[in-house]
Amino acid sequence: MSEDGDTSCVILAYHNQYKKGAEEYLSSIFFEESEITGYLGTIDENLEKIKKSIKLDKNRKKYLRSEIEKISEEYKKPLTVYLDYIENNLEIEKAIESGFSTDSVSFHTAWVKQADKKKVISIIENFKTARVVEIQPDEDEDIPIILENKPLFRPFEIVVSLYGVPRYFEIDPTPFVSLFFALFFALCLTDAGYGIILAILTLVFAFRMKNFRQFLMLIFIGAIFTIFAGALFSGWFGDLPGYLGFGEFFEKLAILGDPIKTNEGAMNFFRLALAMGVIHVIFGLFIKFFDCLKKKDWGGAFLDGLPWIVIILSIVIILLSSQVAVNLSLVTKPLFPTGISKILVWPALAAAAVIMLFGARSEERWGLRIFLGFLNLTVLGGVTSYLGDFLSYIRLMALGMTTAGIAIAINRIAFQFLPIPVVGVIMLLIILIFGHIFNMAINIMGAFVHTLRLQYVEFFQKFYVGGGRPFEALKDEHKYITIVDQ
Repeated sequence: MSEDGDTSCVILAYHNQYKKGAEEYLSSIFFEESEITGYLGTIDENLEKIKKSIKLDKNRKKYLRSEIEKISEEYKKPLTVYLDYIENNLEIEKAIESGFSTDSVSFHTAWVKQADKKKVISIIENFKTARVVEIQPDEDEDIPIILENKPLFRPFEIVVSLYGVPRYFEIDPTPFVSLFFALFFALCLTDAGYGIILAILTLVFAFRMKNFRQFLMLIFIGAIFTIFAGALFSGWFGDLPGYLGFGEFFEKLAILGDPIKTNEGAMNFFRLALAMGVIHVIFGLFIKFFDCLKKKDWGGAFLDGLPWIVIILSIVIILLSSQVAVNLSLVTKPLFPTGISKILVWPALAAAAVIMLFGARSEERWGLRIFLGFLNLTVLGGVTSYLGDFLSYIRLMALGMTTAGIAIAINRIAFQFLPIPVVGVIMLLIILIFGHIFNMAINIMGAFVHTLRLQYVEFFQKFYVGGGRPFEALKDEHKYITIVDQ
């Protein structure tokens, strides 16, 4: 009868004695039988009747849509307010689902922040028929978590929430994340011009977009750090000041040198990125050590945390006191006396022995325990793993130099059009504006993603687990209206 893509509409006729075989065959080719009972007359008459019905429905749909649009326009404001009201009531209904009621009493349970406890009790005491009973949580109960930090650290709660809020007895890493996140974000961009533009834009939008204010303030802080990082490495929209005659002034601000134009600047960037990685990882180990002490987890502190701190610090100091570090261009000359390596090798060996003996202390068989301990020391999260972690931070240099390299290329292409009368100036401005916007946008995304990775993979793995249940406050969430107290 008709075809539509892979679907064919057909009318089949077969003798009743072949019904079973026909049905078996049709079921094997994805045949679907249509209901055609109740039709009278010829096929053409029924098709004409159906077409008229479809046309009538389309006209009715068009009429109803126009009527809805008229009503919506007339009652748009009250409907929007009522929608907000309904959505908030749905939240209330959802919150009290866990309770139960008798003919005369209703029981409901809820978590309340410690700071709001007295306030909630004082409100409920105003109602004579209501009573509050404080219940202690069970030992294995999943206690909800709410992150509360000082205003300076609050924007970085997003980083922790994306990974997973801490469990109830776990440390909140937000304050520790803040400084390193801003520094790493800045080093990935390393352009003061981009930092200035980004700081202005995020600050302006933060006051207009309240729902995204926390995220925008996080980027704003990163932008402030980017300004300083760019100034230290001579990044001002790439090398744009050189074309405008201000190159010497900005070069004086570049204390660490230009990583694109000078070998000294590139090596300083390399050393800084590597040093930040070592500091970041060791800092994570110290957090684990002190957190275990706080929880009185002596095994975690002295058999897991402290040995690795001793090993990593010893290896780093031994390396920086040797000629090997000079040959690798990590330093221009040894930072520590050569003899210190003979001293530090002993605590490093002692710490390694502790890891081998007690790294797998849950294993009862000593042979397997030592074997697993050796793997922990070398392969499974051992020395090689830490070396890989340190090298991961070189991505800070790679991304920073990528930003600078693309910016320099944009400037070079743009100023090639300058000698062309009139049109050249227009082309120069277009290439500079759109080129730097593209470069800034693409590298902001890269800086954010790679900075997150360094926090989650290299830093959090040293001390943080996460996986807590976020606290969901029962409060009015107005999407379309704003309530102002008179």
